[in-house]
Amino acid sequence: MGVNWSVNEGRNPYVAEESAVGLVFHAAESTAVDDVAVKDVVEAALERAVECLDANVKNESLYFMVEWAPSCSVLRLAVTDAGKVQDSPEVVVCQFPALNTVLQQAEDGPARLEAFSDKVSFWAKDYLSTSTEFMNYSLVALYATTVRAEAVLL
Repeated sequence: MGVNWSVNEGRNPYVAEESAVGLVFHAAESTAVDDVAVKDVVEAALERAVECLDANVKNESLYFMVEWAPSCSVLRLAVTDAGKVQDSPEVVVCQFPALNTVLQQAEDGPARLEAFSDKVSFWAKDYLSTSTEFMNYSLVALYATTVRAEAVLL
């Protein structure tokens, strides 16, 4: 499945309250709903983020943040500092509106959202652990679903 990327300077097109001067958001929207198609898009987003590492990794860089927002099905990938506050300039975001509709309307709502979050975590860990390009950098991969302070190792 091909992913069409747009570049938005200073504004995350999927999270209205997120804007920052100096950040460039590589954004894509996917209509994928089945696991195989969603996994392919997640991997394409990870690949895009890894391609940006050369521009993103600075002396203060420590973490590669994989953030999944279950309430809106948005994936956000960024390199950040030790305090998990200052992101590097290139951020990758991907929204799954059709998937979000399916997950929100499921009878087993919260359990299904949590199970899907676990899948995203697994796919990210699997991709990053086999990416030779990612291994060229000394970054710690973290996964968060709500608050960065509660991120866990991938």
